Amino acid sequence: MGEHKSKMQEQQYQSDSEGEILVAVFNETIYVKPFGFATQQNALGLPDFFHTMFQNGNIKVTFDLQECTAMDSTFLGVIATAALNSSHDARKNVVIINAGAQAKRQLQRIGLLQVVAFKEEPCQPPPDLQLSHIDFFHLPNSEKERVKRIKDLHEQLIQLNARNKGKFAGFIEMLNKELEQDE
Repeated sequence: MGEHKSKMQEQQYQSDSEGEILVAVFNETIYVKPFGFATQQNALGLPDFFHTMFQNGNIKVTFDLQECTAMDSTFLGVIATAALNSSHDARKNVVIINAGAQAKRQLQRIGLLQVVAFKEEPCQPPPDLQLSHIDFFHLPNSEKERVKRIKDLHEQLIQLNARNKGKFAGFIEMLNKELEQDE
């Protein structure tokens, strides 16, 4: 993982429209904290990162949304991936903390609150938590891999409920056509 971020550096990302996602691993928990917008631009490395961490014995994922100003469907697919691919009970091991009312509504509409734990009360991270960037080797290294990852994350959303199929089937079809053109 990359370098540690100080409290002052963390605060600068609150207003950054691009956003970024920092992570930490402690005990058996992967701690994910988006700053600003959580989108496909900054979230595509997370699924491979989770896979590696799950293989290394980490079984819990905490998404701290306190500094997250917005989430796109790709990032919601990242949360779904953590919940649906956890080898243990996702309702115990994938937790959303510090989400505002808008984020909670979005999580509810997409069907994530039915498969993860949601903490209503404010939660503080461990005091010695050191957030870092994800290593570059977790990011898709070609446009084709990027499109495939986005498609896979939206397919995870479809697994949550039938309503999501209507929302994302056309988008997935468009991505499939784009992948076919690349071949």
